[in-house]
Amino acid sequence: MDRDKKWGITLLVLVGVCLAGIAGLTAVVDPFFHYHKPLECLSYPLNNERYQNDGIVKHFDYDAVITGTSMTLNFKASELDELFGVHSVKVAFPGAMYKEINDNLEKAVAANPDIRLVVRGLDKLWLLEDADKTGYDKDSYPYYLYDDVLYNDVYYVLNKDVLCSHVKGVLGFTCSGQKSTDFDTYGNWMHAFSFGKDAVDAVYHRADRTDEIQEVTEADFEMLRENLSQNVTDLAKAHPEIDFYLFLTPYSIYYWDNLNQTGTLKKQLAIEEEAIRILVEQENIYLFAFSDLFEMICDLDYYKDEIHYSEEINTQILKWMSRKEHLLTKENYREYCSRIYEFYTTYDYDALFMPEE
Repeated sequence: MDRDKKWGITLLVLVGVCLAGIAGLTAVVDPFFHYHKPLECLSYPLNNERYQNDGIVKHFDYDAVITGTSMTLNFKASELDELFGVHSVKVAFPGAMYKEINDNLEKAVAANPDIRLVVRGLDKLWLLEDADKTGYDKDSYPYYLYDDVLYNDVYYVLNKDVLCSHVKGVLGFTCSGQKSTDFDTYGNWMHAFSFGKDAVDAVYHRADRTDEIQEVTEADFEMLRENLSQNVTDLAKAHPEIDFYLFLTPYSIYYWDNLNQTGTLKKQLAIEEEAIRILVEQENIYLFAFSDLFEMICDLDYYKDEIHYSEEINTQILKWMSRKEHLLTKENYREYCSRIYEFYTTYDYDALFMPEE
């Protein structure tokens, strides 16, 4: 064997050994929990929902799930655990449509037969959306973490960013003596923002008022039904042993102002009533709604923008759920819908924007 060929083979072997070492280190540390649950000897930062949530529901030990969008990130799993006597994980997806959240729940149920409780926020913004619509960029989504295809795991185990940022992050977390991120802290954005009228006014762009009132159509109702069936009620029907505690997200009065300005207020109220009618029919779905808590909805000290509320409301929602307060049923939901219709269709929204005397 000539010298150049020998060196070439040696170099290939060395490269192969290095790549195998990197892949092995990533697989053992496994910062996204793709292969196993957290190792007891390591501390893991939880900081990337779309890369870590899939592994969390597949490999962690739990019997309850908190999920939804950014509206659920400020929930504290410890509060749910204390109120309901469960051991929960929080796997929220900021900006997600119903499909992405349901896909994750289906994987959780398939992986963990011990689940007995799901707490899920239903964003009213996404009631009237295509059942297959997602809230993420498909070109950058980490599909290699979500499928069962082995060969594309190369994008995980031989990923420079995973190695230098996430594997290194776990090792750094551990060496510095920090504990793994808990499910109270995971994703919580409460302390990154200001709250109150000034904060909301700073980011709210009031639409011009239109005289054109949008009407709800049968096609709208059909889209709603397909969305709820595929992404909410089918899973509940398939698993009667699980209690699904769902709630309609309590957006601020500015959200209702936007509906009023754009002529979509009555349409949204009609969509919500139909959604409620469908959801209360399922026996193991417990549906809660809070838009008739008008003092809270109009108190902008609870909000950072027109829809995002503070963790105080998240805490209160869990307490209400544990006491079955603000629970909608087949017997009372029409009364609830009448209350919010009367309030939001007659509210003096312009007064919100009057200069203070």
